[in-house]
Amino acid sequence: MAPAIAVFFSGDTGATTEHADIGASFGPFDIALFEIGAFHPAWGDIHLGPDGAFDAFARINARALLPVHWSTFDLGLHPWQEPAERLYTRTRREHAALLTPRLGEPLERDSLTTPWWREVVARRS
Repeated sequence: MAPAIAVFFSGDTGATTEHADIGASFGPFDIALFEIGAFHPAWGDIHLGPDGAFDAFARINARALLPVHWSTFDLGLHPWQEPAERLYTRTRREHAALLTPRLGEPLERDSLTTPWWREVVARRS
């Protein structure tokens, strides 16, 4: 039997101090799922965006971040790939574990992070 995995799913949320309380009370989590797009500074109370998601991930006490709520539709005022690109850059800079499976791919414990969206953008050009 595979070992249990502790997962946190944020739902569709804005920034809140309760993320730290949840992490302290129920963490550590193996994976935290946070939404990253579409985002805009005016939507900070209802959407995290990539920077808010990273900050919440840091507070929630999780080992890896799996971004959700992005890439299916191009609904933002920003380029389609911007949420993923911003988060990818930040996690590399901060040495944080990021999981970015391609749409529809299964997620394994040792899945590699790749900026697959770059290929999609290159094909569109």
